[in-house]
Amino acid sequence: MSPSQTPTSALAQQDTLLRRNTPVTRASKLRAENLASLSSSRTQPLEHNATQPAPRKLRVAVVGSGLAGLTIAHILASLHSDNGHGDQGIEVELFEKAHKLGMDAASLSVTCPCIKCAEAAGRKDGDPAHEHVEGRMDVPMRSFFPEYYPNLVRLYRAAGVKFHDADNTLACFDVSFDSASSASSTPSTRSGQDAHIELPYLSSRSYKVSANHTITLPDLPPLSLINPYPFGRRLLGYYRIARDYVKMLTVSKEFMTQGRMMEIGKDPSEWGNGIQASLREFLVNGGYSHDFSAFFVPLFACVCTCSFERMMEYPACVVLEYVARCMPFGRMQFVSSGVREVTESLSKNISTIHYNTMIEKIIEADPSTSVSSPIILIDSKGVRREFDHVIFATQANQAAAMLAGQKASKPLPKPFVTSIDKGDDDSNYGRMEEHELTDPETPKDVSIENIAKGHPFYRQIKTLSKFPYERTQVVCHTDTSFLPKDPAAWRLLNIAKSTNADILASPFDRVTAELKQQQSTGYSPKPFADTDSEFQGRKGHDSGIASPDSLSGSSTPISTASTSHNSAMATHIMNNTATSLGTTTKFLQTTNPIFQPKPETVISSAWFERAVVNPESMSAVDELNREMDKQAKRLLAASSVDSAATAITDRVWFVGSYAYPGIPLLEGCVVSAVQVMERIMAAEPAHRLAASVTAPKESFLKREEPMRDRRLRRQEELQNQPLHKSSASAVYFKTAWKDTLEDERIWEEQERARQDEERFSKKSHFSSAVGSWTSNVYVEVAWMLLLYIVAIVQWWSVFMLESVGFDGSRWALA
Repeated sequence: MSPSQTPTSALAQQDTLLRRNTPVTRASKLRAENLASLSSSRTQPLEHNATQPAPRKLRVAVVGSGLAGLTIAHILASLHSDNGHGDQGIEVELFEKAHKLGMDAASLSVTCPCIKCAEAAGRKDGDPAHEHVEGRMDVPMRSFFPEYYPNLVRLYRAAGVKFHDADNTLACFDVSFDSASSASSTPSTRSGQDAHIELPYLSSRSYKVSANHTITLPDLPPLSLINPYPFGRRLLGYYRIARDYVKMLTVSKEFMTQGRMMEIGKDPSEWGNGIQASLREFLVNGGYSHDFSAFFVPLFACVCTCSFERMMEYPACVVLEYVARCMPFGRMQFVSSGVREVTESLSKNISTIHYNTMIEKIIEADPSTSVSSPIILIDSKGVRREFDHVIFATQANQAAAMLAGQKASKPLPKPFVTSIDKGDDDSNYGRMEEHELTDPETPKDVSIENIAKGHPFYRQIKTLSKFPYERTQVVCHTDTSFLPKDPAAWRLLNIAKSTNADILASPFDRVTAELKQQQSTGYSPKPFADTDSEFQGRKGHDSGIASPDSLSGSSTPISTASTSHNSAMATHIMNNTATSLGTTTKFLQTTNPIFQPKPETVISSAWFERAVVNPESMSAVDELNREMDKQAKRLLAASSVDSAATAITDRVWFVGSYAYPGIPLLEGCVVSAVQVMERIMAAEPAHRLAASVTAPKESFLKREEPMRDRRLRRQEELQNQPLHKSSASAVYFKTAWKDTLEDERIWEEQERARQDEERFSKKSHFSSAVGSWTSNVYVEVAWMLLLYIVAIVQWWSVFMLESVGFDGSRWALA
């Protein structure tokens, strides 16, 4: 369809478009007016003139096809001109360096081991006793809690992606090694033959206590009157865990509902020193027990996919906000048919996708030779393409390298796959040898010291360089030696750590370790105060905790994961969440393996880089969002004069999990994409971009409309606030939890309108009432304790049954 077609002719073809497009929201006028407050004589969006031809379609390039890239490409391709009455307003081209969409690039279909499938494929390794399976494994595991991911849930619902609950069962245990050489070797060289899996020091099962609530409680070992010590010791440990768990819930929910999450640990009356408290400071100075830390820290190291050093660097407010929103009633969710369904749904309306294409350079177009678009992208094949906007949906370090015109150093190898019907060229996959030789340390791809200050993207590169990353390996296999020896102790998520791991990454313990490792070099680390006992070294109430920076001289200490693997190893039993995998063979996915599975059991191996959070990266999030807001304002101001006069830097945008406050997860991908879409809509008023007027009301960005109005009002209220109170992080930690309740309330209202059954309506009204009650933290804690009493009755029944030799699993959702 030509850009010059009239709205009438465009409407004649919208039925076809709407079957492929997920529309966005209403006209961009509100957003434009909000961003246009440059001065008392701010520029207004251009009014449509029917006598003038409609402007040409905008051309937008999206680099990267993870969830952030797919979301921004999907919603931009759904925008229409003329306030939703005209033709599709943006032509989107998606660039992906891999052979398939990035969100699903490492996932795989499992070859069925049954004898019929083996014979059909010409194999001789068929198992006549094996059931037929047609499973697919998402790599890495894509789980989420709706309470923390409201925008992701809304996106999935609008796209028709089905997801289901999984029981929050877990087992925590230690791994020891038979020889000192194995204990000190790197994870890539450790053999499972030297590893000894100890009994779980904590395992749990889930208990359903109401129609909408499930509570996870720890398992107790059978009581032996001959030797009651193990039972008593475990019971004492569980008491400490329960006590500290309730204390943390109370603190986190109280600070969250008061909008003071970022103030945790700052007040001197709360052992604070006026600066943002780290997770380590919160746990140590808050008096949390070792039993609780041994459970809590590995669990969140798995959530954040990072080493214990990086976990202890996390600002406490980031972790506690997750706790306040997801616990104690949150339930883990999985996409029922795998993330391939997500990629297929979101990519349907993207007209052009360039696979196996790496962007190497971005330059400004010469107005004397090109007047169509102001930006030129140059790929690895030398092809030049022109665009009006470029959106980087890659990692921050990769975006910095592309803007600097550099190649990423030490790139990660392609996923390695064995015994799989690959379905395409073998060159799309790497070799196992490459994975064994991969350096787990994340290199710093771009050094800002090597970038000239006159570089057009100097400011952006400097900001992007502040986001730290850690590398992690994900191995799919069938080696059950990664699980506890007793199959009855296997859980959905099995978390292990080395017996010599330092979960608190204590500076005192680090000094001791460095002293042992470097005695031969004559290295003498800085002494640590209060070293007369481990308790004093860890506590540090009066003098404060020595920062790792004082020992390493770096604001972002290098992880020791490559040498000691001081991190949690998480093994997920895929059969528990994908019934299509059957039960005959346990298909496992291990993240951060601290020893290697048996070679014959390996199905695939893939390396990833995950963003982690520290105070510097939190400031960088605010800096990045402020700069993109300024870009939108400058573009809007220039739109009434000459759009070609704007700088190239004003047309480059960034989305991704790292570009949003909180833990870098899938929710940040969706929200950052929506925010950049709004900025582009506001910066291009001549196009009058909006969702199609005939879009269904349950589509993603039609449902986004009331949320957008709320955000606009909030921004107007914060315009005159100090910078630290109006930053992206400050707004997020003050209001994100309210947005979650509001999102669910709107969803329930839509469900009640769609379903008139009285029983469902009562249930929804009850849920809404509970949502209003829980705005008071004390009422919520009381409600939590009441449901816990119900769960404990079930829990005690299971314990009694299992103590006399019966199976109590059917009484729990194990």
